[in-house]
Amino acid sequence: MIRKVTTKKDLKRFIYYVKTLYKDDPHHVHPLFFSLKKELADEVLKKQDYTALLCLRDNAIVGRILYTVDESKKQGKQVGYFSFFDAIDDPSVAQELFDYMEQDLLARGIDYVEGTFAPYDPDTRRGVLVKGFDSSPVIFTSYNYAYYGRLLEAVGCKKAIDTVLLNAQVNKASLKRLNTVSKYFNRSHDVRIDSLDFQHLDRDLKDVHHVLDEATNEIVYQDAPSMDMVETAARQLKMFINPDLIRIARENGTDRPIGFCLVLPDYNQIFKKTKGRLRPLAFLLGKKKITKARGMMQYVVPDYQNTGLIGHMFKVIYDEFERIGITDFEAGTMMEDNPKPINAFKKFGGEIIKIYRLYGKELGK
Repeated sequence: MIRKVTTKKDLKRFIYYVKTLYKDDPHHVHPLFFSLKKELADEVLKKQDYTALLCLRDNAIVGRILYTVDESKKQGKQVGYFSFFDAIDDPSVAQELFDYMEQDLLARGIDYVEGTFAPYDPDTRRGVLVKGFDSSPVIFTSYNYAYYGRLLEAVGCKKAIDTVLLNAQVNKASLKRLNTVSKYFNRSHDVRIDSLDFQHLDRDLKDVHHVLDEATNEIVYQDAPSMDMVETAARQLKMFINPDLIRIARENGTDRPIGFCLVLPDYNQIFKKTKGRLRPLAFLLGKKKITKARGMMQYVVPDYQNTGLIGHMFKVIYDEFERIGITDFEAGTMMEDNPKPINAFKKFGGEIIKIYRLYGKELGK
């Protein structure tokens, strides 16, 4: 039986379902439940931009899905997007969830759906994990059982595109390669690499948006985030930010912003222990013991692409890694059809360790 989430009680059941589903999995990391409740209460119950479904058997939850409608840059039309797909290993559960979602979307004139992908948060929890089940997810990446891909294919979904996550080691060899790239870049460019400045946050966010807007091109899956989205993301991420790991490249003399890197410490190392709860003392003490970081975003404006600027920015960030004790770095998730950043990370020792798949389905056929 499918139940549409319309009450706080059902939304709570929707959010906490993963505690039951993944209770015996050694790698799953619960989300920050208090933050997720606030986020979904706004999207599902208040604004009703998103629809949340539960699949029930004898009143016990056996599956869930969240979906919405938004503009697709790639397809040039309104399409459906689904996320928070979780279910037991039973094709009939996935079929029930998709049957309800598809009927609703078709009634609204939508003939294509894709996921897992949340348009309001395009760099978070993106894709279904299809490779790399042997380690815990880094902050804001997804994790799921290996059978999810099979369930989605059983309901008619097909691969739309893959995203990849690379592991770039933090060691003397990688730093040596970055130093070489950085020296080469500095010979012909007069550029500085600034940390995010909370005292001038409005200016920095505008510069970040400028870089994102310029760097977006035809091979990027979505348009650059709007200024409102950039500001919203900054507010949501504030508690996780180390400003010295967020770097904006600017030309000296003109102050023109030309590149941007967003790296976050892997707070999942803390949240795995707190089981989705934010414990202030554990958070404060654990921050100093984090040994891994994730590169969330890295963008360079077109006229500085292929110049070594990405390597130059990450040389500065790697210096900071050494200072704060980061020994492992994961970069991604990057679209497979955008090879420039992937190749850039491979040049200084990166290798693909996880693959996330976006699935799509034509509706009504």
